[in-house]
Amino acid sequence: MTVHDRNQYLLSVGAIAMSAIALLFAFLELRSSDRQLDAAVWPYVDATFAVNADSGSLTLSNKGLGPALIHEFRILYEGEEIRHPLELPQFSDLAGTYSVTTASAASSVLSVGEDLVAFEVIGGDVGSRMQAALRGLELEICYCSINGACWSNANQASFRQPVEACAAQDINLDDALDIFRDINTPASNANEGEE
Repeated sequence: MTVHDRNQYLLSVGAIAMSAIALLFAFLELRSSDRQLDAAVWPYVDATFAVNADSGSLTLSNKGLGPALIHEFRILYEGEEIRHPLELPQFSDLAGTYSVTTASAASSVLSVGEDLVAFEVIGGDVGSRMQAALRGLELEICYCSINGACWSNANQASFRQPVEACAAQDINLDDALDIFRDINTPASNANEGEE
């Protein structure tokens, strides 16, 4: 091998090594950019119960940096799913004038800083009833970022457990309408048909 061939060989090996190093740096830069993009659109959904003497509410807030696509949201009382706050045993004998406001959290999008009142009950003695109900309430929520990263709190104490994906929650509007019919039907009218 001549000196010229040897120099050409060394230059070729050097060029290949430099190309490999440049490729490695490009890969690391791409990974870093992906992580920065994920962090830039990272949602954080928080739930807050507010209880006063005559009201009780549950509010979901997005305190993160990007929109939160909520796929699943369930309220459980002692392991049983509650479709409406008035299904709680503490409200079974609620008397007097009261109002109920609910919003469907599943299949909704919370933008950054947005609040969604999942439910609010206003009326006499609602606060003490809600405080009693809080001891047995659990929330299950699963939401994703616009990049497809998902988090869930199922079987965890935190809202920030990464999961592969969220399942779609079935929302049966007929069941919801039945609940409102039951709530709006006065007890005297319901008993008239039984005589």
